[in-house]
Amino acid sequence: MIQVHSIPILQDNYCFLIEDPKDRTCVIVDPGESAGVISAIKERNLKPVAIYNTHHHADHIDGNEALLKEYGALPVIGSAGDRERIPQLTQYLREGDKVEFGGETAEILEVPGHTLGHIAFVFPGHIFAGDLIFGYSCGAVFEGTMEQMYHSVSKLLKYPDDTLVYIGHEYTLNNVKWAQHVDPDNPDIQQRVALETAPPTVPLQLGLEKRTNHFLRCDDPKVQAFTGKTEPAEVFGALRTHKNNFK
Repeated sequence: MIQVHSIPILQDNYCFLIEDPKDRTCVIVDPGESAGVISAIKERNLKPVAIYNTHHHADHIDGNEALLKEYGALPVIGSAGDRERIPQLTQYLREGDKVEFGGETAEILEVPGHTLGHIAFVFPGHIFAGDLIFGYSCGAVFEGTMEQMYHSVSKLLKYPDDTLVYIGHEYTLNNVKWAQHVDPDNPDIQQRVALETAPPTVPLQLGLEKRTNHFLRCDDPKVQAFTGKTEPAEVFGALRTHKNNFK
């Protein structure tokens, strides 16, 4: 089975190393810089065999070039929608495509909204989601529409509660006050706040996000009452707008 190592980089980003413990190979996911990633690879005595990029933002791809210089012509795998935006890409993926590593197969989800070309890599029990969601929250809608982002985030709901979600930023503790403001009597949020007192909070547990992340609760009457909307995509848009302006 694959093992995942979370590597803190930059100010609050994460890069992930997916390791196949049988042969000590690894895949590098979203290297926003190279030095810390190379150090982590050497510390674990791993051999990189590929780079996965979830989307084109610099804090997820800026380490690509230096890693290729360090480790040779690794395949760089990402979205077909980012063909023109990630110059190092060698393999272009769309919804329903699959990649294999460590004897396991990952399905590809297209999750536009944060960016139009955003994808997620879904291994059994592990989702590499980039900036699709965060603890208690979701990515800002920079390039897509609120409706696109709603449908993208909602794709996570079909996966088992024990799935681990590997996200691009350590934002969980920054989002607590907003989550409490929207649903102050939520016992799951109260319990979560008591447990998550310091980083790291990543990976996220999907079942906990389903109960405490309001962007995954757009059909919940309490969340609908807060927004004054009932249609889930409209609830989502109202939540994202409120979160954007929350102080």
